[in-house]
Amino acid sequence: MTDENRRQFERTEIDLNVRFISKEDLEASGKLLDVSEGGLAMATESSANIGDPVIAYPEGLGRLSGVVKRKFEGGVAIEFELSEAQRTYLKKRIHSAVSGVPYIRLLEHRAHKRISLNLASEAQEAGSNETFQCEIVDISETGGRVRAQTKPAIGAEVRVGSLKGLVQRHTADGFAIEFNAAATPVQCCA
Repeated sequence: MTDENRRQFERTEIDLNVRFISKEDLEASGKLLDVSEGGLAMATESSANIGDPVIAYPEGLGRLSGVVKRKFEGGVAIEFELSEAQRTYLKKRIHSAVSGVPYIRLLEHRAHKRISLNLASEAQEAGSNETFQCEIVDISETGGRVRAQTKPAIGAEVRVGSLKGLVQRHTADGFAIEFNAAATPVQCCA
């Protein structure tokens, strides 16, 4: 975190689990020490180096991408690469985590309307010849939620029906994917 970012954004201490991915750490985890709209610090034994890109998933705060700005004994600090709109959105999520008010109440609207499907389908992870049964719970223009016993790794490319995307997070009963730009929800229902 640069000194300018430390002053620009108020840091909030929250005790949350963090899953993260870097080129050195696949499926790693840590404990959030503090977070702001500009970045986070977490306790972890990461092998990531300063300047390495990182995608972090702090529990309840969503997907946050940035770069390692600082390493310290027992942890790393990450500076986010977010637009002003994304920073505003993150500020609301942080407030929700601190206040205990479910974030869904803070949402005015989604960027893309979700359509409930509950459609039986088949999925396959890229590079695998094996398929597994699943159910497309809902979709939007940009992604969907899938119910399945199999949970591919976060970041894995998966085909669900005729749609392809990357696994963004795990849910209690499956996973959520973000569709590749070429995919459209209409394809899955044809």
